[in-house]
Amino acid sequence: MAPVIGVTATLKQDVEQRDTRPLGTYVRADLDYVAGVAQAGGVPVVLPPFVEAAEEMVRGIDGLLLSGGSDLDPSYYGESAIPELDVTLPERDVFEMALLEHALDRGLPVFGICRGLQVLNVAFGGTLYQDLPSQLNPALIAHRQLYPKWEWTHEVELEEGSATREIMAVPSSRVNSYHHQAVKDLAEPFRAVGRSVDGIVEAIEHRNLSERWIVAVQWHAEAMREGDVGPEHRNLFKAHVAAAERHALKRAAA
Repeated sequence: MAPVIGVTATLKQDVEQRDTRPLGTYVRADLDYVAGVAQAGGVPVVLPPFVEAAEEMVRGIDGLLLSGGSDLDPSYYGESAIPELDVTLPERDVFEMALLEHALDRGLPVFGICRGLQVLNVAFGGTLYQDLPSQLNPALIAHRQLYPKWEWTHEVELEEGSATREIMAVPSSRVNSYHHQAVKDLAEPFRAVGRSVDGIVEAIEHRNLSERWIVAVQWHAEAMREGDVGPEHRNLFKAHVAAAERHALKRAAA
């Protein structure tokens, strides 16, 4: 059987355009994440941010994909919010922290994208720049592009000998960029294996992938089309699905 990959969702509130009355709050997941998993041979399942069900959700999946989205509340890494912090969603933050804890307890392979990388770093004790231009350098390259999401805006150099470079099968990659936050202090279990030309951490992986399969990228790999760049972004999904399949087989044999 194909492995089941849980894809984290966010929340969106719709309003009636005529008088701006709220119609309700909806669970939302970008279809590109779902398609990325399915095209890699996995069975995607969207996980709504409902913390009371987090443990049971994890029981039904073989791998976890932490998707992109809103800023993470800086209280999770011991800081107060600065004015440049964007919207945070408390329901999503508490859900994903609990979900990740249960996933790690069960040894599930985890793939993080954009916010997902940031959640992983913070969950393991790292910190973030809340806003790159104001806290680091306003002259950084454009990490918040205005182009369509499938177009690349800068390159990422991948560390020689890293699993991420082996997975993507390229020494460097052209990537899109939709973030204003990034890793500041890297959590101890990880190594930074991809950086942009201005030094921003763009890819991390667990130091021992045979112990814990955790790979994360700061760009939106789900949106990169093979016709515009190479197949390296899809390779990330394939590697995650393959790791989830190995985990499922190991669990079935136990």
